[in-house]
Amino acid sequence: MINQLNIKFQLSILSVIGAIAVLGVLPFAAIRYLQGSTAVAAVNVALVLGIISLVIYAHRSKKPRAASAIIAVFINGGVVVMAAMNGVNSFLWVYPVFAATFFLIRPIKAFCICIIAGVSLVVLTDILDVISLDSYVMTSVVLSLSALSYARHNEKQLRLLETLNTIDPLTGALNRRALTSDMEAALSNSERNGTEQLLAILDMDHFKVVNDKYGHAAGDKVLQEFVAIIRANIRKYDRLYRYGGEEFVLLIPKVNHQQQRILIENLRSSIKDKLKAPGGEEVTVSFGVAPWLPGSTVDAWLNRADEALYLAKANGRDRVVFSND
Repeated sequence: MINQLNIKFQLSILSVIGAIAVLGVLPFAAIRYLQGSTAVAAVNVALVLGIISLVIYAHRSKKPRAASAIIAVFINGGVVVMAAMNGVNSFLWVYPVFAATFFLIRPIKAFCICIIAGVSLVVLTDILDVISLDSYVMTSVVLSLSALSYARHNEKQLRLLETLNTIDPLTGALNRRALTSDMEAALSNSERNGTEQLLAILDMDHFKVVNDKYGHAAGDKVLQEFVAIIRANIRKYDRLYRYGGEEFVLLIPKVNHQQQRILIENLRSSIKDKLKAPGGEEVTVSFGVAPWLPGSTVDAWLNRADEALYLAKANGRDRVVFSND
């Protein structure tokens, strides 16, 4: 989920950068050309075309991170070249370029690029003939530190938004919103690479009895312990989601056919041994498991797992049923 938010945010930033390039830089290229500065005009046009090409690539590929990094280096290098060729008139672009860099890439990387560009301007241009070194250093540092502070705050906000949008607040498992996004990515990966994956729906047997007998607070604690047990018995890249109430979904990538039944049966057994109601009664779980099939959709994959879960419940609970059984 957070990846989608980041992608949308980065694409919007890139669109703004592209618009600024066309509306803000391209007119100067025309002006320089009319003034006879054809070399400067050519560099301006090259910058605009490069930025626009990268923005289009990012939108089509949905991979804005690489495009953003290239544009960050591109515009910082461009402002140094322009200042060297055109003097103080182009030097003033350094400030919006520095600010834009912090929107394009991670704050620390942006800060390093701005430092390199700032030093290059001093070494490669005659800007200090017009602006004093202390004024240049102070204005550049203040701008960079302000942009750095804002960018880091924005990162924290995005992480908080990820938690609010993808994490179940009671159990700490991922939620249904994250499940849909991750299943789409998993299906896409399997279609490309043929990777074997499992989708399992887990439902706690007779959980209503726990709530009715001991209260919802006790039931919530059982749910939390249930999630802790599962996390202790799955791999770090397996993902657990709360689907609703006492029903959970487990997405298990990169598991071959020989390992599938052993992995799920071991998990069921561990839950049965370790999960207890407040009175000490064991709490069992039924599993409906659906291996990935070529051409599956999110809904079809979930439906196959759900049908297998129905059979597990109908056949006595506390058992694993695979959709291909």
